[in-house]
Amino acid sequence: MNLLQGKKVLVLGADSIGRGIAIRLAREGASIAVLDHTLRAATEVAEAINANGGSALAYAAAFDGQIGATLKMAIAALSGVDVLINNVLPIPTIAPLEDQPRAAFDEAFARVQAAICAMQCAVPAMQLAGAGRIINVGHRYGEGINEGLAAYNAAAWSLVGLTRTAALDWGRYQITTNLLLPLADSPEVRHCHALRPRVIDLMIGQLPLGRLGDPVEDVGGAALFLASDACCFVNGETLHGDGGQHLAGPVLNPARFV
Repeated sequence: MNLLQGKKVLVLGADSIGRGIAIRLAREGASIAVLDHTLRAATEVAEAINANGGSALAYAAAFDGQIGATLKMAIAALSGVDVLINNVLPIPTIAPLEDQPRAAFDEAFARVQAAICAMQCAVPAMQLAGAGRIINVGHRYGEGINEGLAAYNAAAWSLVGLTRTAALDWGRYQITTNLLLPLADSPEVRHCHALRPRVIDLMIGQLPLGRLGDPVEDVGGAALFLASDACCFVNGETLHGDGGQHLAGPVLNPARFV
């Protein structure tokens, strides 16, 4: 339907969720720049988009507060930016709080710093365009924490405050900032399933829709709404692209059983 025809999109993070979002938005006509801490991952996403008639560029950038130079390069290559996807949360470190290494917190908050830097770099271009969409990709552990994930929980919660603050500060520029909390059929979940199939099947069975989300069709579809003109009056909101997981009460933490 080309809902994003002519739009320029920055996607930080080329994991399964970032890949799914990038592919879905490219399908709707957007030009994409994919940034990841490994060039290989970003390139694989860009090549998948280009092979299907889309337009995508790939960049390697450390996910920390020094990402600005690469972001500015990508924005210049796109000739602006209309949509920013911050998909930067790390792979969780699993340990009780007293045993969580300081390095886990350092990495988690460095990635939040990358999201902040990306937002600050994108806003001037969005101001020039007269509007913009910022989508921070978080996790349900930014609403209800789970044990053994202190650094990850803290980073996920920080994205909540960051999203709401940006929604207030930048709404005057017709820039909307929203938080997407997805649940996807990812390699991480499949790894957990291979180790503990009964536990993961039980977790999936708790979900209202009884299945995990497809990264392109389901999670990408939720991101498409937040990126589109239909979202021009939705600001500071949390969108659960999780098939209703947030309604299911306490949901098993698969990492606890690995």
